[in-house]
Amino acid sequence: MGEFMKYILDRSGEDIKSVGGLCLIGQVLNQFGFADHFSSPKTADILKTEIALLCQARTDFNDVELFRDDDFFAEALGLGRVPSEPTLRQHLNACDDSVRAVIKKANLAALKNVTFGQEKVGEEYFIPVDIDVSPFDNSGSRKEGVSFTYKKVDGYAPIFAYVGTEGFLLNCDLRPCAQHSQKDAPDFLRQCVAFLQELGVLEDCLFRLDSAHDATENLDILTAAGCNYIIKRNLRREPRYQWADRARATGEIEEPRPGKCVRRGVLSHLQPPRKKEEKNVDDLPIFAVFEVTERTIDKKGVPLLISDYQVDTWWTNLPHGAKDVIASYHAHGTSEQFHSEFKTDMNVERLPSGKFSTNATILLLSGIAFNILRLIGQTMLAHSEAMPARLKIKRRRLGSVIRDLVYIACKRVRHAGSVRLCFGKDCPWFRSFAEIYRDFLHEPKLET
Repeated sequence: MGEFMKYILDRSGEDIKSVGGLCLIGQVLNQFGFADHFSSPKTADILKTEIALLCQARTDFNDVELFRDDDFFAEALGLGRVPSEPTLRQHLNACDDSVRAVIKKANLAALKNVTFGQEKVGEEYFIPVDIDVSPFDNSGSRKEGVSFTYKKVDGYAPIFAYVGTEGFLLNCDLRPCAQHSQKDAPDFLRQCVAFLQELGVLEDCLFRLDSAHDATENLDILTAAGCNYIIKRNLRREPRYQWADRARATGEIEEPRPGKCVRRGVLSHLQPPRKKEEKNVDDLPIFAVFEVTERTIDKKGVPLLISDYQVDTWWTNLPHGAKDVIASYHAHGTSEQFHSEFKTDMNVERLPSGKFSTNATILLLSGIAFNILRLIGQTMLAHSEAMPARLKIKRRRLGSVIRDLVYIACKRVRHAGSVRLCFGKDCPWFRSFAEIYRDFLHEPKLET
């Protein structure tokens, strides 16, 4: 057994940085012209500072004081000056709806050169667009807009729209948790449609929403825009036995085990409810896909006196079989992982301000930070040969990106009018880091 080493602690005169990934963040912001969207350079610097903090999973305003005297922080992000904590807080408090609208445009600009991953449904491929509400736990606080959530904690209920199998953030809005999921959802949906139209991918997209958004208005918006969609139906007061009868008459049967029978099928005669004065769109097909599970024996092998029925139904305009549509909707559950990356990896769940409007601004800036980290992670996977370990994955989790590529130590050296970042000789992520940086600079590939 080796001898325990007692180290002598001392300070070095060298300029050593623990967050070398700031140069990647600054390069991405520069690449899509983030600052160009704002008329005031001061506003752009404030917002870039907050994005850089969020990319490090730092949500406290006071964290900016760690970088007040750090030349590398300002240099990497192209800042005139690193703001103080009071300045950062005051300027974020002053952001209004017009600034938040510009932030959304800047986020859209960041996505314009992204190639979104597609998912197969039947024999076709679609870019999934997953829209969902996810509660943020802000219990124990008196922040404006905080209320009781269905998770039985006090918090907010932001709505998110993710695009592509990688989960790039298309749009988000902060909302009080007392607000019903469907309230203001049509306007959010229209905005998402407009954004995808601007990105030029609307025709290839497949919208997936849960039963909280089962509303005729949503269906009409997507139908009018020519979008593909799968929306979970809210059965409301529809009797389960009625669906069981329909399933027996028209459904395809599958028996995964004794005592469990699953029937799936598609009905074309059902239509969303409409008011009498509303125009009925008969010429546009809307299908009701169903899956009815009948259990006569439970999973432990105990016979049931009365059969148990589980009924799930969906609205869709896809002309595919029930099994393909249902499998695609189940993939909608991947968005829960994206929520988790927001809440856990980026530490955004407990928003820092007591003002609702300020937290709404920070959520939008978190969306840009989310996309920057996602872009860095996906670019890293594109250079798998440079990675220290072979990973058979299609998406790099944001926590891993922050740990491996943002918190990467380096030494900053100024010499002969140039600035050099020197990484340790045993740094396992140097080759990946260098390849990503060259990609963002559009420079030739690093030689092995």
